[in-house]
Amino acid sequence: MKKGFTLVELLVVVLILGILAAVAMPNYARSIEKSRATEAMNMVKALNDAAYAYAAERNACPPSFSKLLIEVPGTKISDTQVAGKYFVYKLNAATNAPIPGTVCGGVVAERNSGDVYRIWNPYSTTGGKRTLACEGDNVAAQNICKSMALDTTESPY
Repeated sequence: MKKGFTLVELLVVVLILGILAAVAMPNYARSIEKSRATEAMNMVKALNDAAYAYAAERNACPPSFSKLLIEVPGTKISDTQVAGKYFVYKLNAATNAPIPGTVCGGVVAERNSGDVYRIWNPYSTTGGKRTLACEGDNVAAQNICKSMALDTTESPY
C-alpha cells in the first residue's frame, strides 16, 4: 500500500491556508502603516524641537531644514520640504499650529503615497501633555489616524 496524501486533502490544506492569509493580511497591512506613522510622529517631534531651538537662539523661524541641528533622511524637494521614504516633511507648514513662543509654523509630515494623511503637533494639551494630531483625506486615511488615537477634524494649514 502506498503512503501519501490525496489531491483533495492537499487542496483542503491549501484552501485553509489561503483563508487564514486573507484574514491576517489586513491586520498586517494596518500594523505596517501604523509603524510608518509612528516613525513620522517621532520625526515631527524631533524636527519641531530643532525648529524651536533655532527660533529661540536666533529669534527667527528656520528658513530651511539645513539650518536645523538634525538631519532629515530623504530627498530634498525644496529648502522647506524633504521627501522621506514614506512621508514628505514640511517645515513651517503648520500655520494653524505655531511652535509655542514663536511665530514659526510647526512641521507637518504628509503621507506621500496611498491614503493621504498628515501628522503634526497642534501644541494643544491633554492631561498636561503635548499631543500630536492626524487628519486624513478619505475614510481609509481617517481610520489610520483613529488607529493611532490621533484623529482630529482640525487642519494644520
